[in-house]
Amino acid sequence: MSGGRGLLVTGATGRLGEATVRALLERGDRLLLTGRDQARLGELAAVFGDSGVGTLNVDVSGPEGAQHAAAEAARTLGGLDGLVHLVGAFDVGPVMLTDAAAYEELLRANFLSAVTATQAVLPHLREGGRLVYFGTPLADEPLGGMSAYAASKAALVTWVRSMSHEVKNRGIHANAISLTLVETPEMRKEMPNVDPGLTVDAELVARAVRFLTGPDSDGMYGSVVPVVGRFGFTSALAGGPPAGGPPSGGPPSGGPPSGGPPPGVRPGGGPGGGPGR
Repeated sequence: MSGGRGLLVTGATGRLGEATVRALLERGDRLLLTGRDQARLGELAAVFGDSGVGTLNVDVSGPEGAQHAAAEAARTLGGLDGLVHLVGAFDVGPVMLTDAAAYEELLRANFLSAVTATQAVLPHLREGGRLVYFGTPLADEPLGGMSAYAASKAALVTWVRSMSHEVKNRGIHANAISLTLVETPEMRKEMPNVDPGLTVDAELVARAVRFLTGPDSDGMYGSVVPVVGRFGFTSALAGGPPAGGPPSGGPPSGGPPSGGPPPGVRPGGGPGGGPGR
């Protein structure tokens, strides 16, 4: 295959996967999509297969799966120019009702999976390559009831900033996108009362991915790019929407968003909406 960049998109079966693929294909990129949901991978292959998009049913949170995905991407794409890491999970719940296993699972999904995937990709990545990850404003301004999720994303963002110093001498750009909620039918079903002012369109996030994997981001190393709703998670502290109150569906009394899912780790269901597995 020729033209565009060869990119590995991990966790492509999550909510941001399809929009991200569309945006990258518009530029003529060559893509290998990974995920654990074989049925969803089949759907993506049916939609994009004629565009030369490859799929691989693999879990990249472990070294063996990540190394297999990276090697396949380098082989089938004619070289590897970047990683878009969409893997992630979400959980809400107060500290006293969130056990250590939930903290460990979120750290694995949101932080350690990125470390493992990056370690697998770097030996194959060409000079000038791109690495894109997904954070959340909650990493800097956490709310009550989201300590495990916020901590796992804070670890990710700090790691990206540090790691970027190690790879930039090869001309490799490691950056993150900071997201609120991504508006998708799945998100709306799980959280029907969330105010639209807290959400952002998946297509806008996908454009940010395209920017960070393209030449216009040449001067960016270790940056965190906000792609957020009009009000953000902490808008109530700044007056919220025009009426002055917090957006409907927002966090009441410091707790998780009303209308949200019950406590429990859910792959690909968090703020940012797209990170999936």
